[in-house]
Amino acid sequence: MRFLLALALVVAVSAPARAEPEGSAVALLPLDADQRLEIYGQPVASEVARALVAGGVDVVVVGPKMAVPDRARLIVDGTIKAGKGDAVTLALRIRDPRDGTVLQALDASAPALTSIDKAAEELSARVLPAVKTHLSAVAKPTLEAPPPGTTKPPVAPAAVPQPMIAAIVAVPGADALRAPLADAAARWARDHHREPKPLAAAQDASALTVAGGGLGIALEIRAYAFEPGLVPMARARVRLRIVDGAHVAFDRTLVTDTVVGDRGQSAEALAARVAREVLAIAEPHVRRAVATWR
Repeated sequence: MRFLLALALVVAVSAPARAEPEGSAVALLPLDADQRLEIYGQPVASEVARALVAGGVDVVVVGPKMAVPDRARLIVDGTIKAGKGDAVTLALRIRDPRDGTVLQALDASAPALTSIDKAAEELSARVLPAVKTHLSAVAKPTLEAPPPGTTKPPVAPAAVPQPMIAAIVAVPGADALRAPLADAAARWARDHHREPKPLAAAQDASALTVAGGGLGIALEIRAYAFEPGLVPMARARVRLRIVDGAHVAFDRTLVTDTVVGDRGQSAEALAARVAREVLAIAEPHVRRAVATWR
């Protein structure tokens, strides 16, 4: 399938013919995908990279454990999700790397996996002009000098992340998921402009309270089962409790499907994957329960 051969296009990203000003790179992050669609994450990202490079955009492909480079002026990331029946939805976001603000969202649908390459090409064609527009907007304040005799307007301070009380606890036998879930939840909170403040060790999820109208999110790992093997598997049950001020906005136990690891994957790496799955399930509940969550 021609689309799967798009992996080779990543090589071209390292030496693009630059048409944009120096320092206007776009960081392309890995696309998150449902478990059965993970194999398509890299080819879709490669198709996006191909379109941007062909349009003269300086693209930096950022791996899962790599930091976004300082010279990046925009971030492009996205998801691949299964829809109804055999349908697949591709979604891309253009974000400001300074505060994570979503500048524009684009999506395309494929009626079946056999046409996911066409959906990726369509989405890539639309993301190129959008990226160029936002690059121009980002560069404009620095490229245009103020008129003679005027002073530069004060620079608005960057948005300060709002505090969020966080509790990550586990029942006996489920400790293997606690640290990966704590790490993933901290990154997840910061992606949503929240600064997690851990509860004292003596407090647990059932005691979560927040003073002053703040937000508190507790994740209590009720069960975690790991099945070792050449292809390991795991699953989890996690109680999600959301307190907005003195109001309990949500309190329910989330259950993952069986999460299948990669061939020979370590228990720690699979636990990190399960943690991401838990947060993916939690995300829509938090959005509905907390009006300021973005």
